[in-house]
Amino acid sequence: MSLPPPTAAEQVRFLQQLQRILSDGGFVATYKFALLHALADLAVMRGSDTGDELPLETRDISEQLIELYWRQAAPFPSESPAILQQNTGRQAAIVSSITTARALYGDQLGMLKQNRRGWEALVRKVDGTLREMPLWRLQTVGQEKLDFLYENVGGGDRIVLNPGVAYCFRAFYDLILDLVRGAWLRFVRSKNLRVLGSTVDLSAFLFGTERSNLALYHPILTEVQRGECFYCGNRLNGGAAVDHFIPWSRYPVDLGHNFVLAHGPCNSSKADHLAAEAHLHRWLFRNETLGDELASSFKSVGALHDWSASREVAFWAYGNADRLDSLVWRGGKVLERLSPQWRNLFA
Repeated sequence: MSLPPPTAAEQVRFLQQLQRILSDGGFVATYKFALLHALADLAVMRGSDTGDELPLETRDISEQLIELYWRQAAPFPSESPAILQQNTGRQAAIVSSITTARALYGDQLGMLKQNRRGWEALVRKVDGTLREMPLWRLQTVGQEKLDFLYENVGGGDRIVLNPGVAYCFRAFYDLILDLVRGAWLRFVRSKNLRVLGSTVDLSAFLFGTERSNLALYHPILTEVQRGECFYCGNRLNGGAAVDHFIPWSRYPVDLGHNFVLAHGPCNSSKADHLAAEAHLHRWLFRNETLGDELASSFKSVGALHDWSASREVAFWAYGNADRLDSLVWRGGKVLERLSPQWRNLFA
């Protein structure tokens, strides 16, 4: 039987403890920021809207860390391109391991994941660093161990998020990412002033989407959609944009099944809204019926994809919209509320 969600007071306490880690915790590298980010991501993909515990293998956390750091392990584009420093001393070990992997296997993470030996070697390295350094130090503030996220046993290859923690990560995901990324940005900027200069969009480099990666999905989606806009059905006529069906602003990850092609007016008017139920139904139907075919096409070009993860993220995003009574986008300037039947689409 599932546990009830945490009370309002318990949710506030969670945010207070999280703020203590970010404000008062000792940071000599960006690992703690990345670990909090990864835990929030995994809570969305694997948790539920109950107060239940959530067991997580350190390998799964390590894979999420690799995805977070992959873009950051490329040289920052400046007059003297360099890998940004993410540690007080020498470069952070995880960043160094990923930099080496990029040099050996290329810049496409999807291609590396298909190279079993290379991918396993990188995951093992990152997993070793995770278990040696940040995992058991994340919840230490001064001499105090908070242990509000998971029990700090000091070793092993799994953790269990405490009751209510996955719920809070899911309920406050946007807020948590703002807090974590803001602290991460400030740390990186302080260690790289000479490389960055004074006017630079560091956020886009650390956490943005690489346009070249989105281009991989374009021809695949053009064929699947037969040259038509996913939302309105009109011909694209060469003006198509790869659109995040679940907006990037709500869950920042690039996975193939989440993408659709849209022409300019639909892409602009949808913006950061969730799409209405008719669009959601069509998106779910496409991925359920063509999921394997799409996965094969994505794999052939080294493009990241994970239908089960994309589906879980969508269910979480629409659940949040329902709970907050948010409006969803139907088309043009028309916004509407979700009906009580939206969950049936996922059945």
